[in-house]
Amino acid sequence: MRDLVVWLSLVPPLPALLLSLALDGPSGFARAVGALTWPAIVAVLYLGGVATVLAYAIWGDLLRRYPAATVTPFALLVPFVAAYASSLVFGERFGGLRLIGMALVLLGLAVIVLPWPRVGDARSGTLHA
Repeated sequence: MRDLVVWLSLVPPLPALLLSLALDGPSGFARAVGALTWPAIVAVLYLGGVATVLAYAIWGDLLRRYPAATVTPFALLVPFVAAYASSLVFGERFGGLRLIGMALVLLGLAVIVLPWPRVGDARSGTLHA
């Protein structure tokens, strides 16, 4: 999976560069490169190396080990990890309505993932799993 992600990561920069040149012209590209800062370079390396290649390698390993139906619901946690990282890095705070929404998504994930006993036939007193 990692090899596939690495090869797929080589393709999008070319159309993105062409689109940038078409929309902003060569001078726009030169201004953007000239305005690069160390935090911007670190952000690009992090997003390209860690957030893309490493994350997809871990995801592919999980899909290799477990059925897709077991792994896929955890993709719902991606926005929570991003929100938590944003609160750590940028000090972002969330209002009550957003926190309630996050709690509802987590509750829904728990309903999907956790093995809840099913209610069986009330007359026989058995539970069906």
